[in-house]
Amino acid sequence: MDYVVLACRVLVAMVFVASAASKLLSAASFRSFVTATRDMAVPAPLAPAVAVGVVAGEIGSVALLVLWPGGVAGFVVAGVLLVAFTAGIAGVLLRGKDQSCNCFGSTTAPIGPRHVVRNVALLTVVAAGLLCQTPWEAEYHWTGVVAASVAGLVGAVLVLSTDNLAELLASGAAEDPEQRPAAQDDRAAGASGGR
Repeated sequence: MDYVVLACRVLVAMVFVASAASKLLSAASFRSFVTATRDMAVPAPLAPAVAVGVVAGEIGSVALLVLWPGGVAGFVVAGVLLVAFTAGIAGVLLRGKDQSCNCFGSTTAPIGPRHVVRNVALLTVVAAGLLCQTPWEAEYHWTGVVAASVAGLVGAVLVLSTDNLAELLASGAAEDPEQRPAAQDDRAAGASGGR
């Protein structure tokens, strides 16, 4: 179970590192995040303070996940942030607003149900990290640490690529259906040696 907790810690920490870094990359990135925060029904005068609080929470959760034994406090902070993010995204969807998600920096991808699914998946990882805690001090073997860390990193890359993966899948589904049979015929001819 300790390796599951480690994988969860790595995944959540990497997602929040990327999220905070994308917002702090430049003054323009942070302004864009403040605007996105305001567009999520946060009153305009409070939007800058809320944006600073979000970034501070993201950085704090990373520090707690990395430095705190077991990462329990980091998982709790991450869970609270994810619940708030999910509520904000759901609010945008319910109001029918066409707004981009600035979760990992400025993007043109509009907020959609996939962002709720992504956050629920992250909340599941947070819950697993909390539920798999053990009361005893873990003895880690380096191969388990490497495997758990790689699993966490791969999971983080998938989470961070949500919009790109959704666009890729959507573009594949939007292909011209009349072109598919020709492409399949070409593959079949190639597989049979061009007979």
